[in-house]
Amino acid sequence: MQVNITSRNHALSDFLRDYIQKRINKLEKYVHGEGSIHVVLEREEDGPQVVDITLHAWHKVMHTREEGDKVRDCIDKAVAKIEAQMRKHKEKTTEKRP
Repeated sequence: MQVNITSRNHALSDFLRDYIQKRINKLEKYVHGEGSIHVVLEREEDGPQVVDITLHAWHKVMHTREEGDKVRDCIDKAVAKIEAQMRKHKEKTTEKRP
């Protein structure tokens, strides 16, 4: 799976980049290497941290946006949301009807 990380008005350290990669790697079990993820970290002046995650897989686009004071909490919440969307989609496509 291809992962792109963009940072706007935010200092992207190696620790933060590795943290994002570690969290995104949890999503590989749903995609199996056939997709791409774009993570955008944004910080407004005197405003909250914003994390946007866009996933392109299975001819579908899934998107989530999370705002908060701490960037790591936003990343965790955004990954959890996108994982829930992926799980729901996978269950729909593999569900067997009687």
